[in-house]
Amino acid sequence: MKGKKLVMVGDHRQLPPMLDTKTLEEVSQEIGSTNTELQLLQESLFKIHFETANDSIKKMLNIQYRMHPIIMGAINQFYHGKLECGILKPDTERAHNLAGKIIKESHHIIWVKTPIEKKFLEEQERNGTSYFNTQEIDAIVRLCKQFETTWASKVANGKPKKEIAVITFYGDQLRKIDERLQSELFPSLQITTGTVDRFQGMERPVVIVSMVRNNSRGDVGFAKKPERVNVAFSRAQNY
Repeated sequence: MKGKKLVMVGDHRQLPPMLDTKTLEEVSQEIGSTNTELQLLQESLFKIHFETANDSIKKMLNIQYRMHPIIMGAINQFYHGKLECGILKPDTERAHNLAGKIIKESHHIIWVKTPIEKKFLEEQERNGTSYFNTQEIDAIVRLCKQFETTWASKVANGKPKKEIAVITFYGDQLRKIDERLQSELFPSLQITTGTVDRFQGMERPVVIVSMVRNNSRGDVGFAKKPERVNVAFSRAQNY
């Protein structure tokens, strides 16, 4: 309060403050409140100040050093295409070394599309407010098994375990993912799981994003919030 200058640092294109371990939408559904009632928490104070501040006192830092430029390309839309990659040799410094049946050495993003058929659709527990998708979890397990197969020989030769994050938009999906990704099944991997909201501010070399929603209505659920999509797709460094 007595300082002569205040410097605020943040990212107004990412998520606002969290409420406990749940998304604001989940809390709103549980207590029966509308988004209007939670509007004060929907946008961060930093975003309000940054967007209303005079150009003379604000600056965007547009050179990123986290991710391969191909991954950066997936989120650059949220920054009006202004992001630049500061990694001098990204193909070397951000190599994932997980090439196999599906993953190619030159790939740094892969989209796995599931069909809009009954067994691939999202589900809800009885009287539940969250969603899960069993077929999507099966796909995640298969990917992790391929990562394990590829990386096992490297661990045997002294390399550390490959760090992987599996993040999702829904709490029910996270619980079911945790049940399936038992550490003893993947001795060569260091797997961290979490919701997208909880993973804001964190990063891992390899990230699998579980979208969960799959329906004929085209309803993407929590992924409709651009800030959440930005966070989800910007956690990965290599793949």
